[in-house]
Amino acid sequence: MNKIWMIAQKDFLYALKDKSVLVWMFIMPLVFFAFIGSTTQGFSGGSGNKSTLAVWYEGDANDPIFQQMQYRLEAEDYSLRLFSPEQLFYKDKWTFDDYDRQLWVPGNMQQQVVAGNQVEIKYLIESDGMGGDFHQFKINKAIYQTLGDLLILKKTQAKGWRELEFQKVNEMPRMITLDIAKAGKQENIPSGYEQAVPGILVMFIMMLALTSGAMALFQERKTGVLRRLSAAPISRRQLILGKWLGKWLLTICQLIYGMIMGALLFKIHWGEHWLMIIILLMSWSAACAGFAILMGSLAKNEGQIGGIPVIVSMLLAALGGCWWPIEVAPEWMQQLAMFLPTGWVMDALHELMYFGGTIADVFLHQLALYALTGLALVLAFTKFNHELKN
Repeated sequence: MNKIWMIAQKDFLYALKDKSVLVWMFIMPLVFFAFIGSTTQGFSGGSGNKSTLAVWYEGDANDPIFQQMQYRLEAEDYSLRLFSPEQLFYKDKWTFDDYDRQLWVPGNMQQQVVAGNQVEIKYLIESDGMGGDFHQFKINKAIYQTLGDLLILKKTQAKGWRELEFQKVNEMPRMITLDIAKAGKQENIPSGYEQAVPGILVMFIMMLALTSGAMALFQERKTGVLRRLSAAPISRRQLILGKWLGKWLLTICQLIYGMIMGALLFKIHWGEHWLMIIILLMSWSAACAGFAILMGSLAKNEGQIGGIPVIVSMLLAALGGCWWPIEVAPEWMQQLAMFLPTGWVMDALHELMYFGGTIADVFLHQLALYALTGLALVLAFTKFNHELKN
């Protein structure tokens, strides 16, 4: 056991001397967290979370029709960002054009409506699919509700409706009641950083092991280091386990760093089952470390390690739900993800972090990852090669 730990420790410390490893271990994950997280905001569609809506309005902020429209939009779970020629920035940072949901409201609506003139309201939703359709529906609903409120005022206050006292309409008892019962547990699909940080962390654990971990082993084969180690009083089993443990320590270091940075910089709450999440990611890291030994043993040149693992990692990450929530993908893609190890990890993470799942709910996921780790070690032992043969 001492020899295994000695090999693992040397392997781990040697890897940390490589500057490229440090960059991909500590810097690039944060870059990807920020980039993917900022570009996947709103992928969850109508999950019940508040969405931002930029509103361009040049009229009086106390216009009763504008205020009623604000009331209706906020009731649809929108956080409004108001812009005007006098207010070009939100929090001195964002402009109106920075938002992909925009609404243009004309000024002097009260005078136009009282005079019986037509009022034109425009909006722009820069997103396709169900998410864009959902926001279009909600904005239309808020506008038509405002129009309906105006009709109620005209009906109930034939003489004084021009005062536009919408508060009286808002306080009216509803003549139609709607009974709502739960049809099941609502799942708020994560998006933005909540999706990106765990997903990109899963991808980078895989990439770090299959590239840097495998490359280090290949270089040791190429330079004859492994051949000299095989002549030392170290068994083949001790050598393989030591190398595997060294790669595992490297990926564990990255997962702990990623979780801490995710919590500190991106406000990720890992949930009450955070310890189970660590165990889950450690088993994923162990499997990746095993496949790193396999890749380092089979590779015939550096180009194979530099190309194949990156392509495989990107493909598994995309199809497994690391880049975007797999719950918003087509059904066939969701089914495909359940046949991929990245899909197992992401499904378990979403269950524990966002869907209120328990440890029992991810038992099969964990079992599958243990089996994958076992398979990786068996293949690593079977295909382990000390030398690079031309």
